Amino acid sequence: MRRAKSEPVGKQSLNLILMAGHAGSFREIDGGRKISKKTNRKECEIYASPGELREILPVVERTNQDNQEVIDMGENVVIMQNMFYGIQAQSLVALDIKIGKSTASRAQLFESGEKSQMGAFFKEMKMKLYDYYTKSSTRGWRAIPVNDRNRAKIGRNSEIFLMEQLERVNVNKNAMITNIICQLDRIKTKLEQSQKTFIASSVLIVINLQYPENARVKLIDLAHPIYANNKLFKKYKETFNEGMNSLIAFFKCCAAE
Repeated sequence: MRRAKSEPVGKQSLNLILMAGHAGSFREIDGGRKISKKTNRKECEIYASPGELREILPVVERTNQDNQEVIDMGENVVIMQNMFYGIQAQSLVALDIKIGKSTASRAQLFESGEKSQMGAFFKEMKMKLYDYYTKSSTRGWRAIPVNDRNRAKIGRNSEIFLMEQLERVNVNKNAMITNIICQLDRIKTKLEQSQKTFIASSVLIVINLQYPENARVKLIDLAHPIYANNKLFKKYKETFNEGMNSLIAFFKCCAAE
């Protein structure tokens, strides 16, 4: 039987189907209605059993490789709904916002087996410098462009970048911002109540300029979870909470203008 072909996410379409991760990790399948994401075992397990986080995560169809379009992607493949499907390119505003003052932990990287001790050390040092340069270390979050623009520059000027994107909204702007704040509050509350937290996770805000009041916000990029029995749990739960409070405060300021 001839296997159905699916195309990897390319540079031109990345902004339409980004769901956290690297471009080579994704495929658009089922005519663009769904996305397959190659990830690690921990993230795959969370998507398979989201528990109390279900309503704040993207809708997942399954976490196995029985679909012929993704059988060659290997293990730990998540097939989820494409949050951008049906939105015309010129009407899409997609905001990927990395949460936390620190977006890498040497201990977590080493304990999880993702890096050697030396590799974990260098990754942490690299990200500390990046967090400092982009002001994540003080702001508690940074914007990540979903195309090939300068990530470091945009991260450093995250407030300006988000304001520019929000200025594209011409109707029902206050209703949209109120809706976004409500969903951000829900994500924050769910993580406060959860027995796990995440390093370097993001919130993805998807806005259709034709219906901006229906903006959707989901927690994504769950590859680095920390559970309550880990000594790092309290620290990163607090930094996630601080980042969410800071982001919510930013959107409240936008609503007040």
